[in-house]
Amino acid sequence: IVGCQPPSPPPAPPIAPPPPSPPSILCTNPVPVQGGCAASLGLLKGDGQEAGYLLITPHTSTDVYLVDASSGDITHTWRTPYGTGHAVYLTADNDIVRLENDLELEANISLRGGASTISVYDDAGELLFRKVIKNETHRLHHQFDMHTFDARAGNGTLFALAAYKLSCEEATELGRTSCKEEDGLYVEAVLEIDTAGDVVWEWYMSNHVCDGCDNLTKVPINSGSGKQQADWVHANSLVYDAEKDVLLMGGAYTNEVYVINHTSPSETPLMGDGAPASLLYRFGAGRFGEQYDVRVLSCEDGLCFTVFNNGRYEKSGCSFDGNGVQETDCSSEVLLTTLPLAVLDPSQATPPATEVVVQTLFNASTLPDGLLGDGSGKFLRLTNGSDVRELDPFFSLILASAQLVGEPFTNGSYLSVMVGTTGTLFEAYWDASGLAYSDVRLVWQVPGENPLGSGKPGPGKAPNVLNCTLPGLQKLSDTPNAGWTTRAFNAQRYSPDIVGCQPPSPPPAPPIAPPPPSPPSILCTNPVPV
Repeated sequence: IVGCQPPSPPPAPPIAPPPPSPPSILCTNPVPVQGGCAASLGLLKGDGQEAGYLLITPHTSTDVYLVDASSGDITHTWRTPYGTGHAVYLTADNDIVRLENDLELEANISLRGGASTISVYDDAGELLFRKVIKNETHRLHHQFDMHTFDARAGNGTLFALAAYKLSCEEATELGRTSCKEEDGLYVEAVLEIDTAGDVVWEWYMSNHVCDGCDNLTKVPINSGSGKQQADWVHANSLVYDAEKDVLLMGGAYTNEVYVINHTSPSETPLMGDGAPASLLYRFGAGRFGEQYDVRVLSCEDGLCFTVFNNGRYEKSGCSFDGNGVQETDCSSEVLLTTLPLAVLDPSQATPPATEVVVQTLFNASTLPDGLLGDGSGKFLRLTNGSDVRELDPFFSLILASAQLVGEPFTNGSYLSVMVGTTGTLFEAYWDASGLAYSDVRLVWQVPGENPLGSGKPGPGKAPNVLNCTLPGLQKLSDTPNAGWTTRAFNAQRYSPDIVGCQPPSPPPAPPIAPPPPSPPSILCTNPVPV
């Protein structure tokens, strides 16, 4: 009746708050690109592929997509104010670092793949960092390497690819025989940039050229398919090998990959005989054909890298009809190249090109039944029931990437390949029985078309084209009908734990009704035990 209540226990010590979780992307699956139009866009095939995410920036859009490799859905979209300058990467904090092209900035250096800006955006699209290099003498283009760059922490550096403009007088003194005064000559440069936007190290190809020499540590200045134009080398890839402290640069028009010593002193553009011997080696002419996407692989017995070898040795070598069907026999391949370790030691004799080992990972004969095995006899055939787009054989005139995941030629390893001119991504796993990367488990087609016309980027294309519209045809690199409006420079594959994708929060639970009030009670503390 009394309702005597014992005293309350002392309060428990406060619980320490949990450590902060790393930021994660809110994956809301706003654009499911499969279903009724699976024959022409989005996930064309998914069968046992490894979980993870793909970072893709379409060539004709200002957006960047994070694609779930398992479902094919675009799980996150970054809206940016500028068209792509090609390369884009995801950081551990789920920011993107993107090369962009601000078309309103004046261009004194004009080249395909040109850019103006390196920008960092968080997952909400807020700008965290911006560095512009588009001036009278320098212009960013195509590619950069993240190295240790961390915009949030304010430390580290990245390596950017840039074109440097020489006057014709300067070019002629270096041995150049063809130069238009209004254009000058572009030579490739590498700029190491810190998070304050300062350039802390520089390298210039103009210090490492010759006229007609066969020295593998010098670049013949009148070589390649660009020998009559200002954009002579047209480098399109740059990657840093942290184990060996070297940079690898791929020159498309010279068909070569260049090995640059990062331990050498910083350079200025025209050092003459005072330049350090920082170009360690060049390789590819006669074997590569306007290759893209040099990627370093860890190996002990050499300097190893992969390339997507586009296979176009001369600009006039490939043609397409009015439906985009290839009329000439051009094809691409993915190659693994091993340079001898002696190229890293200037005190040793420069090894001849015959000591370089080149192995084929994938080519036009790897999949005789095509990507989908649909009986069409084509590498890829898309249809909406009344119209058709064909990619046959395996070929990308320009653009493209190939990422090898795992140890080469071993079970579980696979190639993640972007056919750049069409925007077709596929993943082929190693098949030990056939000794080839022929087990295709993922095929994904960049969705949509560009309603703004050829070469004009526009925002937000994918959410507006969830219909059965096939890609349009476009002129690329002076070749009519060579590309689709869904084209993309490359793709980056990331594992699920790196991305930190977070599903949308569930709706809040309804409020719980408070319990009924308890009757009053006497607090019996037994103050006087008798």
